[in-house]
Amino acid sequence: MPTETRLRRTFSDVLTTILATAACAACGGGGGDLPSSGGTSSGGSSGTSSGTSGTPGTTTYASACTTQKTFLEGLTTTPPIDGAVVRTEAAYPPLPAPAVDDGDDLWTSTQGDAAGSLCATASDKAACLDKVANYRVLPPTRAECNAQYGSVAPYDGRTCTASYVLYTRGDEIGVARSQGEQRALAAPFDTLEEARWAATTAGYSIVCGQGSAPKPVPDSEFRVAAGGGFDMKVREEKNCGKTTYDVTIHVDANGNVTELSRTDLGEEPSCMVAGRRPEGLCLDREPRGGVGPHFAAMATLEAASVVAFRRLHRQLAARGAPGELLARVRRAARDEVRHARRAAALARKYGVTPRRPEILPASVPTLLEIALENAREGCVRETYGALVAHLQVERAADPDVRAAMAAIAGEETAHAALSWDVAAWIEPQLTAAERARVAAERQDAFTTLARELAVAVEPSVRRAAGVPAPDEAARMLDGLAPLMLAGLVPLAA
Repeated sequence: MPTETRLRRTFSDVLTTILATAACAACGGGGGDLPSSGGTSSGGSSGTSSGTSGTPGTTTYASACTTQKTFLEGLTTTPPIDGAVVRTEAAYPPLPAPAVDDGDDLWTSTQGDAAGSLCATASDKAACLDKVANYRVLPPTRAECNAQYGSVAPYDGRTCTASYVLYTRGDEIGVARSQGEQRALAAPFDTLEEARWAATTAGYSIVCGQGSAPKPVPDSEFRVAAGGGFDMKVREEKNCGKTTYDVTIHVDANGNVTELSRTDLGEEPSCMVAGRRPEGLCLDREPRGGVGPHFAAMATLEAASVVAFRRLHRQLAARGAPGELLARVRRAARDEVRHARRAAALARKYGVTPRRPEILPASVPTLLEIALENAREGCVRETYGALVAHLQVERAADPDVRAAMAAIAGEETAHAALSWDVAAWIEPQLTAAERARVAAERQDAFTTLARELAVAVEPSVRRAAGVPAPDEAARMLDGLAPLMLAGLVPLAA
């Protein structure tokens, strides 16, 4: 049976189980999101209960994973606002390009996360909503726009972009452009959603443990500090340093984050599963929360995958790999260029501009080293990532995400199959001891990935992007275990 056919059948079986379980839960069969406790919040609606609050001076920690609300849904403001939305504007095509008048600069605006009801208390709601739809912060000329906001890579056909939170309060339309302005809007920070936002934008991870993981990870925790704000137990991950830390932080009433203590866990950090990571890829601390950062990280990893496949092509060509295999590697590199562009466009829709990957030079690997990297990045991580892409096609609430993943999922499945076929070509050339090392590498990568999948996923990301919750991710990986861990003979059967 061809490798890709085997993968598609396995994916279909796993997804059928996951989707059926979710449908059962939605019909009252149990599971689902945990409810938030009440708090006093505008949350985008005038003074209604929205955020998850706590008792001032609480001395014991509680799980930070009980809330399923986004930052905007848990946002409290004084005075209250009607509603808020993450908005992204873009204008000006890349140069060289036909000249456009300043009045015809291809300006567009898109909306991401939202909460409340914009213009709900305006004296003329229709007029207010019209102003919101046409609200523009970008300057009227290319030179001014680039000077103020900078020129970016034109993934979406525009070179000048701005992202911000737009809100309404009566007849007022306001914007919070920077993280500092958004902190000022939320202050005082008195809901868990706001504290989680402060922690994740500072680069820390909120972790929700899963007892089924090979090495269970405890929930991130919080308590309401006696002097205001929150104390939180979170994680920090540094990929270049290959280190993970348990960190205790304090989020003060103004949303500023202060580190209180840290413990080196001596573990490699988790990494988003997207594409094939090349040797030397650096992914230091990045903002973690929200849909925009999710797709920005995806875009960076997909761009890094282009390098990974180009390197793989050179390595295999130097060792006389079959022409058919080399052609598939070249095709995969071209696919990843498109994937990076699609993910970057989604990131910008939600207010984040992706950064280019930082990749250190790599030495020429041995055949065994190629096999080990392929086992880890291709046979485990890329195979799981392809399965998630198919789930996103079914579950993403954002139609733009569904459309993007519909194009990506099939190609990622082909990349996963390519990884297994590369393994089938390399491993007969290895010694028995070397093949045992490759099998052990797959097992280790599987165990590491299981631990990483226990990290909490923002509710907004689960909804918009359709990615699995930690418990679903664990079941999906378990469904792939027979294929991933059995080796090449069962795969080729």
